[in-house]
Amino acid sequence: MRRKFATIGDANGNKDVVFEITPDLADVFIAAIRNQAAVEGPRHAQNFDDLTATIAQTSHLIQHLEAFRELAITAADRTSPHADRKAIAIAAAMPPSRLYRVLEKHGRPKNRSKAYEQAVHEALDKGLQGDEIWNYADRTTEQ
Repeated sequence: MRRKFATIGDANGNKDVVFEITPDLADVFIAAIRNQAAVEGPRHAQNFDDLTATIAQTSHLIQHLEAFRELAITAADRTSPHADRKAIAIAAAMPPSRLYRVLEKHGRPKNRSKAYEQAVHEALDKGLQGDEIWNYADRTTEQ
């Protein structure tokens, strides 16, 4: 099986090239970012070694995307003490129970009580900025 390369660019002419991507993974990745609903099985990989190489690359990509999604979920929750967790769960396509596990894994409290809001205001009064605010509030309201 011949390996492909993928070129990803933006409107300003900047381009990144990814080499050594399996053709089937490249096809599926392009279909995914184009939001094409139909998913087809491997068309290029035919033998065991090619299929396992495709599986390995796919698994590696999934792991990176899962980690990125968790960080994006946490960042969305940190945008405000009143961030809409239901909207975050819908965007992440996960039930609330899983969302709370992800948030707690990354140090976000499940219950954003008045004490948490007060801690955020205290952090702002102290002149903290960015993640320092949320870290302070998390530390202050830990049980």
